[in-house]
Amino acid sequence: VRGETDHQMKTPKTPQAVGIVTHLELEAIAKEVNDTLKPFRAPPCLATSLRYVGQDLLSVWCVAQLTLAAIPWVHTALLWPVYSIVMGTVFSGLWVLGHECGHGAFAPHKWQNDAVGFVLHSALLVPYWSWQYSHNKHHKYTNHVTLGETFVPPVDSEPYSPLSKLYMMPLAFCVYLIKGSNGGVQADLKTQFDPKRWSDHFHSGSQSMPNDLRIEASTLGCIAALALLFWMLGPGGVVFWYMGPYLVANTWLVVYTRLHHTHPDVPHYGPAAHTFLRGALSTVDRPYPWLIDHLHHHIGSTHVAHHICSSIPHYRAVACTEALRPVLGKLYIYDPLPIHRALWQAVHECDHVNRMDHEKTTWTTGVQYYEPRTKTD
Repeated sequence: VRGETDHQMKTPKTPQAVGIVTHLELEAIAKEVNDTLKPFRAPPCLATSLRYVGQDLLSVWCVAQLTLAAIPWVHTALLWPVYSIVMGTVFSGLWVLGHECGHGAFAPHKWQNDAVGFVLHSALLVPYWSWQYSHNKHHKYTNHVTLGETFVPPVDSEPYSPLSKLYMMPLAFCVYLIKGSNGGVQADLKTQFDPKRWSDHFHSGSQSMPNDLRIEASTLGCIAALALLFWMLGPGGVVFWYMGPYLVANTWLVVYTRLHHTHPDVPHYGPAAHTFLRGALSTVDRPYPWLIDHLHHHIGSTHVAHHICSSIPHYRAVACTEALRPVLGKLYIYDPLPIHRALWQAVHECDHVNRMDHEKTTWTTGVQYYEPRTKTD
């Protein structure tokens, strides 16, 4: 796997090519892409997927045992942040596996995906079916300027400084679950959010959720998990053993979502220009340290393949990415910039899009690119 990552790092980034590719070219490449994906689209293996769950749970147990052993020797002020970072990073692997369940990429049968995904995501306080709905919308409308689900670019300079965007990352996912999509479109995909109505992920009366009792079931799963945590650990134990890692895992989620869909040269599309494949090809693969990539099941280094076909399990994603790269050619986006520099670039240079594109048509019809924060803000 490391050799494949090193090989990917030699690929130059050519993101702007995606914005100017014609519909005819997209249609021509679509068949090649589908043919390339066929060997990887076999139903996922439940036993293999469960093995990865066991591997991640073993990592959780090892980190917990090492922390217990360190408690008599290391001051809490030092131990807790170190433990939180390490355990939260391990939690993120389980998060990715629960995410695969939502895509049907964990097991061959829907009930198996839903059963495992509900348990894994509830344990991480993610409302499973609610987030499955909004996340599938994110996949369907990736980089759509009006129907996109997350990190939809505003048309005016944001009131947040680059540093404040970084500071807010640990709580950003929690805010998203409460406030809903920053695209601001209701579940009917037509009506703008009503600021007087709820737009959260926790009940089916929310304007961002479908009318489905599974939304309430998702919320009950999170409540049950939280109650179990307090019963097992007590309030102090929940703060020490769970809340720190929980916030770190959420930070990783925000890092992945921002970095793989935010870049100065990656296009965003209005309704007249957007297609599923254009959106998927506006996703960016990036290099992560080997251990992080391993723990997180290659979600960051194979994100393009994941957006082209989200039902492919992670253990086929590296090979799938290698197969897609020569087919996509210049349309495959890989940015070799180190993650810490890429994150600063994303929050500093990607602030808003213009209301008018280069052809002077309305901003929702054409191809848009991020603009940096204006100096007067």
